[in-house]
Amino acid sequence: MSNLGATTCFSSRRKTPRPARQPQHDSAELVRTRRLLDEDFSLERAWSEINDAPAKAAASTIEALMFSLRAGGAALACSHARRRLAELTEAQLHEVCARLQRIDPNIARAWTPIEVELLVAVWSDLHG
Repeated sequence: MSNLGATTCFSSRRKTPRPARQPQHDSAELVRTRRLLDEDFSLERAWSEINDAPAKAAASTIEALMFSLRAGGAALACSHARRRLAELTEAQLHEVCARLQRIDPNIARAWTPIEVELLVAVWSDLHG
């Protein structure tokens, strides 16, 4: 078997112009990571910022919470739903609220603004 085909393909790929990269908006996490890696940022300060950052709930925790909240506001009485809710950061809470209001009607009923307010009030109580 000849290597000629592979060489030809490789050389023709190299001559193909690459499409221009689209400008991307960096996520807040990416901006933070770049800032922490900056040479002017001390190791002690980076260590402190990383360890003092509020812990985010795992994606699996959010999905389990979403699953239980499909039943509506009554699910907030369940201890497992409250425990999962307590693990959310404020940003994650906003994400969950938005998702609850746009649930696919084939899956569950979308939450009303009053139910979302109840969810936020429970989260606030859990966070003291």
